Amino acid sequence: MNIIDRNFYRLLRIGAFGTTETLEPLSVWKWNRLYQLSEMHDVAPIIYRGIEQSQNQFFVQMPEELLEKWRKATYHDEDNDNDMLIADHLTNPVLNHHLQNILDSEESGVETRTVLLQLLGIARFILNAGIPVKRLVELGITLRQSGKRVDYTMLKKWIGTLKMNEMVQFSSIMLVKLLHFTPEELPFMNPTDEGVMEKYIREMFKQKNSHAEEWYFSQGKNIFVHTSNSSAMLWHVRRSVKFLKYYPAETTTNFFTSFAHSLSHIEE
Repeated sequence: MNIIDRNFYRLLRIGAFGTTETLEPLSVWKWNRLYQLSEMHDVAPIIYRGIEQSQNQFFVQMPEELLEKWRKATYHDEDNDNDMLIADHLTNPVLNHHLQNILDSEESGVETRTVLLQLLGIARFILNAGIPVKRLVELGITLRQSGKRVDYTMLKKWIGTLKMNEMVQFSSIMLVKLLHFTPEELPFMNPTDEGVMEKYIREMFKQKNSHAEEWYFSQGKNIFVHTSNSSAMLWHVRRSVKFLKYYPAETTTNFFTSFAHSLSHIEE
């Protein structure tokens, strides 16, 4: 990670979990870039809390107008999640049937189902958009606040039923490497050595975030259908191929569902 990313994740951990960490010095340009990252990942309020808790550090110096932007983002935080990323369903019909049975069952408490849905939300976001920063933080907060009430035996059974073991492992590694959780805090994580975890993180950071809207189609003056972003379809194809090994049962159906969703936006 570069210095901007390192401070970004430090401020996330401070703002979300109250950790004590020392920030590195940033220029005004880099502080602005960090603000842009916080907006792009929809975590500006969390970053601002981290800044407030670190305001006595010598290197936390930035223009007042930039601080004001963070304040406004904090007080006007809105949920802009796209409907493609709703986590209470899967595009694979067999897996979705299993999921609905799980959600309707009373085998375990609401905390266990909440963690399952958050893990599904992370998986859907990875397949459709990019690095799931906000969702990782939300999962981390749930685990820190309610983790003792989660039935991890049942959760691991459900993860196996939904064929998402590899994707959950990916999510667990991101929690460890980016948010500094310990493997002991993640009973659903399989033992993994440091080298493998570093490889996972490098693979994720090769990806760039995109927006679902770029995957929509529109119809121009001619009769041919085209994407609003000429590289969006290729991006989605490459991403689906890349993550096929992590969630094969869902990745293929997710791609074709996204394609059909895009076609529905063609102007008649």
